[in-house]
Amino acid sequence: MPLRRWPGAVFAPALLVGAALPDIPLFLLTVAGEIYYRWLVAPPATNIMEYLHFNLFYNHPLWIIGHNFFHSLLIDGALLLVGLWWWKQRGSRWGMMLFWLAGSMLVHVGIDIFTHHSDGPLFLFPIDWRYRFASPISYWEPAYGGRQFAAFERALDLVLLGLLLLTYGPAVWRRYLYRR
Repeated sequence: MPLRRWPGAVFAPALLVGAALPDIPLFLLTVAGEIYYRWLVAPPATNIMEYLHFNLFYNHPLWIIGHNFFHSLLIDGALLLVGLWWWKQRGSRWGMMLFWLAGSMLVHVGIDIFTHHSDGPLFLFPIDWRYRFASPISYWEPAYGGRQFAAFERALDLVLLGLLLLTYGPAVWRRYLYRR
């Protein structure tokens, strides 16, 4: 059902934040790790990025918690239920925002579960700190369709860009042309 026909209010900013929120901690940890190992202490024996993403990512508690807190079906599901309860029982705007944020994070996690082979999220976190579903598809690993997925993603980007231009392009051009 399109969101325009959804019977309740849709809070688009929460949808947008929720779509990116699960990946923000890993981005911040990577930037902090780069700074730390490049300028503050002696770098590891391997490449810094390899050390961060193939050692700390799997073994360091801060990295495990940071990356998997918002990638957890359990945590995101609980946030969705709390948000739904606050929204429907108390009429809370915060509840509505939390509902849409958590719903968007759950979509993100669902996509990640099925597009990561060896580095998928610990979706049962915090109960299980080790199990990762090994999807037969990886959006980046060549051995699991990474090249084909990259081609699909580029084609999808072009289609979405075309739809965006067809939908909003004429209005933007009209505003630009009539402004003069």
